[in-house]
Amino acid sequence: MATFVLALASVSLSLGVGTAPVEGATKYKRVVALTPFSANALALMGVFPEAIGQTLGGDRRYASGLRTTPRLSLRHPLGPNMEILQRRRPDLIFTSPEWRAGRSAMERIVEAKPYGKVIDADPISVGGVFSKARQIARVVDRKARGARLVRSMKSSLRNALRGIDRRPTVMVVLGVGTNNPLAFRPDSWGGEIVRLAGGRLRPGGLTGGGFADISNEQVVAEDPDVIIAVPHGDEAELTPEAKENFVDQWPGITSRVVFSEDNSLLQAGTDIGRTITKVRRFLRN
Repeated sequence: MATFVLALASVSLSLGVGTAPVEGATKYKRVVALTPFSANALALMGVFPEAIGQTLGGDRRYASGLRTTPRLSLRHPLGPNMEILQRRRPDLIFTSPEWRAGRSAMERIVEAKPYGKVIDADPISVGGVFSKARQIARVVDRKARGARLVRSMKSSLRNALRGIDRRPTVMVVLGVGTNNPLAFRPDSWGGEIVRLAGGRLRPGGLTGGGFADISNEQVVAEDPDVIIAVPHGDEAELTPEAKENFVDQWPGITSRVVFSEDNSLLQAGTDIGRTITKVRRFLRN
């Protein structure tokens, strides 16, 4: 009998559906996760969503058990197409403050369910990944697995921060291929990751989160040690020619320009240690 139960759990995981009965059975039967963080956190806790949000960088940030999970396209300012979302018949939606304009529509979709709920579960800071993971674990009744995930993320963060001995100047620019670059502010997700990786963020004097409008002339004047360019669009459009044209906007710079082609500097993930390690490679730190 035990062999049969183990085999059944293995089949469920390989198909990416259902949940392994590890703690109490969650009352939520049809979960949708719109962000990489919530989707991966759920999968690592043994809960596999009905659908997840489509994100820049494709499948690279998603857990292997989510590779075949249906994707929902996300568009500003509402997030998912509400008609398509409704077809998934969710009773629990993990969303992000980014899609706050669509929250009331999401709440109408789940309100017919006895326990229907919409929850903002996307961290906006590195410290927030641990509290948000615990929140998700409480909601889906996976507290023990949630605690293991938090311990794992803290361990990977500690390892990623070891041995930092250089402090290069860094500018992180959003919007590859646009005429008006946007610089990451210090308390944006990507800005905090770069600072943890040892970078001194430029331009100096910026405060807060989000992005700041800058000119190409400012980029040239700053001439930081490293420029990290972050696309905001289809990864397929970032061709070698597009990269070359992008750098040509800044004649005379001596900066080393690198490209972060997934969305790991735009949105939180459970892969926090790997993300910092990636940035350290960018900085040669």
